[in-house]
Amino acid sequence: MTQQQEKVSAFMDGEIDSDEILDALKSDPELQAQWQRYHVIRSGLRKEASVAPQLDITSQVAAALDNEPTVMAPKRSGWRKVFSGSVTPFARQSGQLAVAASVAVAVILGVQQFNQPDQVNSPTGGATPLIGTPGGLAPVSLEQSRPVSRTDMATMMEKKRKINALISDHEQQVKLKQAKQDDNQAKREQQ
Repeated sequence: MTQQQEKVSAFMDGEIDSDEILDALKSDPELQAQWQRYHVIRSGLRKEASVAPQLDITSQVAAALDNEPTVMAPKRSGWRKVFSGSVTPFARQSGQLAVAASVAVAVILGVQQFNQPDQVNSPTGGATPLIGTPGGLAPVSLEQSRPVSRTDMATMMEKKRKINALISDHEQQVKLKQAKQDDNQAKREQQ
């Protein structure tokens, strides 16, 4: 924004009082247009606008279209007609068959799931087994189990310690076996 336009904006807002601005507005058509735009904006912000602002951009759009480069599409060759004539309908029909098969499978699985009896009295507490999981594992239930006594807790902790000791021993044996294999490999390479 130029300094002259800033002065026009300040004059319009009543921030300055200057005859210099009035003289510039009388002589400069660009400032007059800016003055008019400022008034349209102000009345729009105050919701006082009774008439939409007059904007004529048709000449600018026409000039932009004239300057736009023309893109010519190439003519279709013979092999494209053969390809689009015979393969496209086949691909379209295959896609339609795939969609129909997917819908049919979804309906069949939904009906089977809907027609299964309720398993409220099952040992899993109403949870249905997961499809495709080995052994028919069920998801974890949100129900709380019975409280564990201190003796049961001690027994459980002892079992966990034993399992951890076995895992640690196994890892050490694997490392030792790997070290022996590496030593044997090195000896064979030296010979």
